[in-house]
Amino acid sequence: MKISRVLQIPSIQILLFLYEKGEARHRDLIKLIASRGTLSLSIKDLEEEDLVQRRIVPTKPIKSFYSLTSKGREVAKKLREIRGYVKT
Repeated sequence: MKISRVLQIPSIQILLFLYEKGEARHRDLIKLIASRGTLSLSIKDLEEEDLVQRRIVPTKPIKSFYSLTSKGREVAKKLREIRGYVKT
């Protein structure tokens, strides 16, 4: 498998996106990952690995914000370095 294809894995795309943006709403991530099921599973996996954290604002409607943990920032930083070596 090519490294460029690995970088297209939804979980990796989310990590890189949050690394660049700092914090993003759920609706921003839906624009990145079109499938809601894939997005939900990816976020769940990233939270279980302590790479992403969720902040919920109890407004109507409820707003969910996602950001990287310190561990997530370290992983995303390495992924970004790898992306720099790959021809796009």
